[in-house]
Amino acid sequence: MRRLDLVKTLLIHGHSLVNAALSAGFTDQSHMSRHFSKTYGLAPSRWLKIRGIGSAITP
Repeated sequence: MRRLDLVKTLLIHGHSLVNAALSAGFTDQSHMSRHFSKTYGLAPSRWLKIRGIGSAITP
């Protein structure tokens, strides 16, 4: 859960999905996305849209 909390913080601060995943210690973006979706019930990109935070695909 700590890694996903870090991912959420990084995404809020404008990091890309790939950067957030790797910075939090996940193997890759899809690995992080699977854990994120399983824990929070929606994909990280959808979570960003709901929160009204920029583009989820920005590098």
